[in-house]
Amino acid sequence: MTWFYPYSMLSIHKSYSFTPDSVVVENYAEDLKIFNEAYEEDLEALESADNIDLTVDRTQYLLPMYEQDWLTSDDTVEMDKEKLDKMLFEVKNGREYLLELMVRKDYSEDQKDYLANVISGLLSLEDQLIDLKNGTAESRKTLNSQIRNVQSSFESNFMVFKTFYERSKDN
Repeated sequence: MTWFYPYSMLSIHKSYSFTPDSVVVENYAEDLKIFNEAYEEDLEALESADNIDLTVDRTQYLLPMYEQDWLTSDDTVEMDKEKLDKMLFEVKNGREYLLELMVRKDYSEDQKDYLANVISGLLSLEDQLIDLKNGTAESRKTLNSQIRNVQSSFESNFMVFKTFYERSKDN
């Protein structure tokens, strides 16, 4: 029974039930599906190509971060510290893959700007997740708002990544 703030020391079950907005999830899932269809074609072409396109190759490691169940389904999900830790881990790994891309591949200035924006967005997401994990919210309403903000940040970061990916194919 959770009588107190979900992540407080006094709370018995340190979790929070989050129900995402179905319209937001539907739009995001559709964008993700369209991207994945185009990406699968690029991945198949990569397997038959002589040289490896690092952007296409590394994208396969970034997609799980954007395809999390709570982002693509409108089912209620339990948010606990373990789930937040997993999200934080995926975001940090995603940032590392993108930093590797920035160092190892030559991009145009426009492409570098988008890549920097994706990395910056992931840094912001890390901060949001750490705030959630450390329980800085004062009420369930604030906590719900923070989780919705994290959801929005994932979605907007994906859109910037998608734009970066599409522009990187212009090389």
